[in-house]
Amino acid sequence: MTNIAGFFLIVLFTGIVSIDLLFDASDISSYTTDLLKPYTIQLNNHQNVEFEHNFCESRLQNNTPPERWNAYTSFIISVVPFVYGFPKDPLFYNVACMLSVNGFASFHYHYYLTWIGKQGDEISMILANYFGLWGLISMYYKNIDQRNKFNRYNTGFMYLFLLGNTLIQYDPLFPSIFGVYVGGSLVMIYRVANMYLIPYKKNLLISFIGASCWIASEHFCNEHTKYGHPLWHLLFPFGFYKLILDFDYVLEDLPTKIHS
Repeated sequence: MTNIAGFFLIVLFTGIVSIDLLFDASDISSYTTDLLKPYTIQLNNHQNVEFEHNFCESRLQNNTPPERWNAYTSFIISVVPFVYGFPKDPLFYNVACMLSVNGFASFHYHYYLTWIGKQGDEISMILANYFGLWGLISMYYKNIDQRNKFNRYNTGFMYLFLLGNTLIQYDPLFPSIFGVYVGGSLVMIYRVANMYLIPYKKNLLISFIGASCWIASEHFCNEHTKYGHPLWHLLFPFGFYKLILDFDYVLEDLPTKIHS
């Protein structure tokens, strides 16, 4: 590995020296800057995109950041996988990775309330559900054709969801569409849990209480209910992630890997 790394470093160094000898570095820099300027302007404009945040804490602050309670409790989501450990199954492992990323993305979103922060937060949520649902489909359907058929629907829904979520006019639809997507996962959790006799009600209840606190805070927003979203950050990952580990534990005990 050391020899390979050294070879690539030599090639990289040789390429840089060759470019420096053949071209004027200042001309390249100027040309590159002019070439990227339109895209840089577009990216900077995304920081100033106005959209509805729909969080109680910022509504109590005239829609101005930071949402300190929401932001700092977001780190709980990232910490949970490291506390409980990562699953062995690749698909459930991906769910854990998305959750560990989501905590940091959620912090950025709640602290700055920017469009890029919103995308980082919500895209990692969509992908976490996508990988989780894929894993559940693979556990439930023994026939490979059935697995592929239902995961085709899963992949298509995920793709269209991501595409639509980048369009600002559809921003208010995210909670509803994500709720439908999670609903599909809940159906599969019920089916797979009963198939393999996995206890699931306690962990789902914990996550449900967290979700109820968030919903209540948005519909009855005041100085007391604003803590509903931080409670969601606390209760959801503990309940949901423990459930993922229970499913992963069953997969480890199976004589043949489901995903092989």
